[in-house]
Amino acid sequence: MDAGSIPAASTKKSSDKLVLMITYLINLKRAKDRLESVSEYFKNADIEFNLLEAVDGKQLSLPLSSFNETKYKLMHGKKPNLGEIGCYLSHLKALELFIKTDEHHALICEDDIEFLPNLRKIIDNALSSKINFDLLRLSGGSDKKRERGSPIKLKRIEGEYHLALNFTFKPGTGCYVINKKGARAILKKLHKISLPIDHALDRDWLTGLKSLTIFPSPVTLKESLHVQNSYIKATKEFKISPFLRLWTVIPYRIFNESLRTLYKSFFLLRLILNTKKLK
Repeated sequence: MDAGSIPAASTKKSSDKLVLMITYLINLKRAKDRLESVSEYFKNADIEFNLLEAVDGKQLSLPLSSFNETKYKLMHGKKPNLGEIGCYLSHLKALELFIKTDEHHALICEDDIEFLPNLRKIIDNALSSKINFDLLRLSGGSDKKRERGSPIKLKRIEGEYHLALNFTFKPGTGCYVINKKGARAILKKLHKISLPIDHALDRDWLTGLKSLTIFPSPVTLKESLHVQNSYIKATKEFKISPFLRLWTVIPYRIFNESLRTLYKSFFLLRLILNTKKLK
C-alpha cells in the first residue's frame, strides 16, 4: 500500500491543518491492531496521516547490501535482528517520500505510540519558538515516569512542555519532526545500517544536525503494544558474548558519548549566544 492512500478520519477544516507539514505513520501490513489503536489518537489530536507500509523484517534475509553486519556486532554488541533492520529501512523510506514533497517538515510516527490531543499545539509552538532545529524528538519510552536523554530545558512552549536539549542517549524513534535538511543528511550519511535506527539517529555530530527534544515527552510507547506485543523482539538472546562486548561495544560507547558531550556543549553555547543577540 502506498503512502498517502489512507488518511485518518478527521473533522478539521483544510485551513486548520498543520502548516507545510506532512505526517507519515509507519505500520506493518499485518499489524492491524496497531493501526486501529493509533488511528484513534490521531483522530483525537485532529491530525491526518499518510499510511506507510513498513518494511517487514520477516521478508528480509541476509546478506543485505545496506547492512554492515560486522559493524553492527562491534558497535551494538548484538547479532543481526531483521526486525530492527526492517524498522530502519522503514524510516529511510519515509524520509525518501518526504523529500519529494513540497512540505517543509514531516511528522514521522511508528504505530505503537499514544499521545494526548494537544500534540498539534505542542508541535506548532515548537516550530514557532524562534529556536532553530532540524530534528525534534517527541517520544519517550513506555515508562512515563522515566525520561531518558538527560534533557536541559531551553524554553517553555505549552503548559508543562519545554523545548530541551538532550545530553545523553535517548532511545526510540516513535515520533519525531524533521525538516528537509535533516532528511537529506540522514539519507546521505546513515543509509548504511550499522546500528538500530534510534542509535543511528541520535548521533547529531555525524549528520551535522541540530536536534532538540520535548520534555517531558508528549508521546509515549503504548505498553500493551511495545512491550507485550513487540514485532522487533530485541531480546537478550541477540547479545554477543560479554567478553567481545567489553572490548568492542564499551570503548565505542565511551567514544560516542564523548563526542556527544562536545557537540551538544557547542550547540548549547551557540543557542545561548544567539539568545543574547536577540535581546
